[in-house]
Amino acid sequence: MPTVAFSELQLDALSEIGNIGAGNAGTSLAKLTSQVVTLAVPDTRIVSFDQLPLVTQTDVEKPLLAAYVAFEGQASGCVLLLLGAQQAAALFDLLGLPFEGSVFDASELHRSAVAEVGNIITSSYLAAMGNFTGLELLPMPPGVAVGMGGAILDTIAAYLGQFAETGIVVQVRIYSTDADLGLDLLMIPEAASVQTMLSALGLCEITPGS
Repeated sequence: MPTVAFSELQLDALSEIGNIGAGNAGTSLAKLTSQVVTLAVPDTRIVSFDQLPLVTQTDVEKPLLAAYVAFEGQASGCVLLLLGAQQAAALFDLLGLPFEGSVFDASELHRSAVAEVGNIITSSYLAAMGNFTGLELLPMPPGVAVGMGGAILDTIAAYLGQFAETGIVVQVRIYSTDADLGLDLLMIPEAASVQTMLSALGLCEITPGS
């Protein structure tokens, strides 16, 4: 299956979609935690899904708590919220749910909290994306996973790999230095939906790469 080629303008547009979505998500996180949060510059990559754990900025050798929210509608894909142990502990503390130890020891209550935070943040993310592109994007109920970063991303990659060999990953880090709070948001649209998003912005079509 051929890969696809994107112009610099198209990649910039996809980064901007991710940036706007993450900005809205960051605002929701700030309200939820009463912290001032900051966004890193989005990292937008064309990836082969079988290499997804290797090409993102996520540390594949550390345990993570992850909230996974699929979205459907006029475009489809998924948004991932990834928390390392230290960041998860900081988030739980801000939510009034003190936590110590490995993320593998997270109780059902803590996992439910991650799901709820993931639901709030990704809903905000998708709402901003929808307003920017004019597309209707509908979040599905969140799922929560606990495991090594590489294993979690491998599972996501296997699912997305059913639809295409390569795709776009837009990764944004949201953090608060005061509370040592940090999380990574990955927006991964399905291959056909990348074209839909770009077309909604009036950009030219994607062309096959060599």
